[in-house]
Amino acid sequence: MSDERSAMLEAMNMKSVDDLFSDVPANMRKKSFRIPKGISEYDLIEEARKNAAMNRYEGYRKFLGCGIYDRIIPSSVDSLISRSEFLTSYTPYQPEISQGMLQSLFEYQSLISDLMGMDATNASMYDGYSALAEAVRMAFRINGKTEVLIPETLYSGKVKVIESYIMGLGLKLVRYRYEKGSGFMDLEDLSKKINDNVSSVVVENPNGFGILDENITRTRETVGNALIISYVDPVSLGLIKPPGEYDCDIAVAEGQSLGIHKSLGGPLLGIMSFKKEHVRKSPGRIIGESVDADGRKAYVMTLQTREQHIRREKAMSNICSNQALMAVAASAYLSILGKSGLRNVALRTASNMKRLIETFRSVKGYNPDLFSGRHFSDLPVQSRISSEDLRKRLLEKNIQGAIPFDSLLPDLSRTYGNTSFFSVTEKHNADDFSALKSALEEFK
Repeated sequence: MSDERSAMLEAMNMKSVDDLFSDVPANMRKKSFRIPKGISEYDLIEEARKNAAMNRYEGYRKFLGCGIYDRIIPSSVDSLISRSEFLTSYTPYQPEISQGMLQSLFEYQSLISDLMGMDATNASMYDGYSALAEAVRMAFRINGKTEVLIPETLYSGKVKVIESYIMGLGLKLVRYRYEKGSGFMDLEDLSKKINDNVSSVVVENPNGFGILDENITRTRETVGNALIISYVDPVSLGLIKPPGEYDCDIAVAEGQSLGIHKSLGGPLLGIMSFKKEHVRKSPGRIIGESVDADGRKAYVMTLQTREQHIRREKAMSNICSNQALMAVAASAYLSILGKSGLRNVALRTASNMKRLIETFRSVKGYNPDLFSGRHFSDLPVQSRISSEDLRKRLLEKNIQGAIPFDSLLPDLSRTYGNTSFFSVTEKHNADDFSALKSALEEFK
């Protein structure tokens, strides 16, 4: 062994190079992975096509949602993000040659801050779920308190991501209840669980049932000094109050609805906004407007809080990149639609939700009225047949829908047996609802 290697191992208090892999389970280190030999580019493309053909998309009427939605995307959005200046851009380390990308991210931050009613927005996160988890960590950095109150209606996937992100921090997740009749958050139960050790309270609007929660505007008077983290559907903000108007501290969202195609699982866009006093505790990066040496307008990375840019112990997170291209897509979408356009999308979505409810009410054996609260895009429906059976039968009729309730909210599945989620957007029309009704009427 060379003197240099020996010195390095000694400095790390290790006896051999094998010690570097001690965290990997022994049975995995000895395992032989059967990795096939490489193939030609043509064969790879053919294999990808074969796999892609297994996906069912075209020719189906889609009633899927619960966070990822099939919305109308202006063709100009795709045209803009396909330009090489955006498509091939990476993190703008050198501002002097990245002014276009920096400006586009600055505009994104401005648009999202206006939409959320918040003071500041970072230059995007990975997706909505991880943005929520980062918000919980951010709240802990701000006040150092160790209890996080989360709603019973929070999807299990979101909970698992939060649990993963807070591992090792000593944070405790405590659930608060919802009102059985309305589906709103239970402010009385929330009040009972507030104490001096509560770091943050997670609220959702719409919530996990897809309900526009009318109690959310009374959260601040209930939780006192605890930080409020609000998870929202950005399209719904065309109709309802933004988080900033009910004194939210950190607002997060999944931005896929803002001009991003479903694309069979991704990419997504994590949105995160916050009050100005919390800016230095936020993860990621923030783009600012400045002037160059000649007094001309210039854009810079004002804050860079990952460990690559600052000392590791001062880093706010280890987020290694961002969704810059998707942020540009969201900026283009919001700019093209404008305030009135986004409101129209939200209104059409709400109108189609009424038609969806009426469709299920008109067919015997289906109950769309589990709660009195108003739904926006997502609706839980109880049926006389199982969710899986309903899903398969609908597929045979070229209709995608019926996301099983227990796949999203397993802890509440006993209360709502044989319940499935159906979703709408501004895309749905009379033919879609007619086809759904005809299919449902055939199922005995």
